[in-house]
Amino acid sequence: MSDGGALRSRLLRGQVRHRRGRHTDYDFTHSAWYLELDLDEVEVAGRRLRLLSTSGRHLLEFRARDHLDGSGRPLAEAVRARLRGLGYAPAEWRIALVTYPRVLGFVFNPVSFYLCRDEAGALRHVIAEVNNTHGEREVYDFPRDPAHQGSVYRSHATKRMYVSPFIEADARYELRVLDEPERLQISITEYEGSEQTLFARMLLGRRALTDGELAQALARDPLVTLKTIVLIGWHALRLRIRGVRWQRHRPRARKAAPIEETPAR
Repeated sequence: MSDGGALRSRLLRGQVRHRRGRHTDYDFTHSAWYLELDLDEVEVAGRRLRLLSTSGRHLLEFRARDHLDGSGRPLAEAVRARLRGLGYAPAEWRIALVTYPRVLGFVFNPVSFYLCRDEAGALRHVIAEVNNTHGEREVYDFPRDPAHQGSVYRSHATKRMYVSPFIEADARYELRVLDEPERLQISITEYEGSEQTLFARMLLGRRALTDGELAQALARDPLVTLKTIVLIGWHALRLRIRGVRWQRHRPRARKAAPIEETPAR
């Protein structure tokens, strides 16, 4: 897009909730804010906004190398290549990344979401990029469940990476997304067998991505990325004190194989 048009990217503000339902009853909610960054206007957003840099050090930074394989390759290009490998024709699709920026140089994203919308604006595919506190990353594709074609986008995936010391490796994720003009709701429910282990939900209002909105978000929650990693440790400690069984981390022995591109459909 040119510098003259309005940004499609948005600022997201709201709440994140986690509820654990296995071995203990544990529920908490905290405030959070995210970028919903249109990957085709990353450079434009960096030029337009004084508080956010997409090319160097600043109060708020967005870096492509914080995502996917860490190569720094333009994310719009990388995600479209992945979608083509899955059989889509995404040349004209809009791809938005829901993620934390770096704040004062620090970022930790437990999960970022790529919302892949077609030319008509319909959500066609969701990619979840999951990071754990051991520096490992796994990328999950969530194609829409053809049995559910209503307003709520539904999908599922099999867990492939250690994330929480309180959840077994053999688990599955169920995803739901309600993608509306004024708000975004994303929830993931995790199951071990038939038993629900974790419910996590982001309930976020959409705002224009402007310096004024970024300043307000920073005033309310100035160290949102640091707060996230601190809360992970704090809640893990509380669960450990409650006697919830701890699963030890085992380093991953493999890297995810790249997806080969196939003819688009």
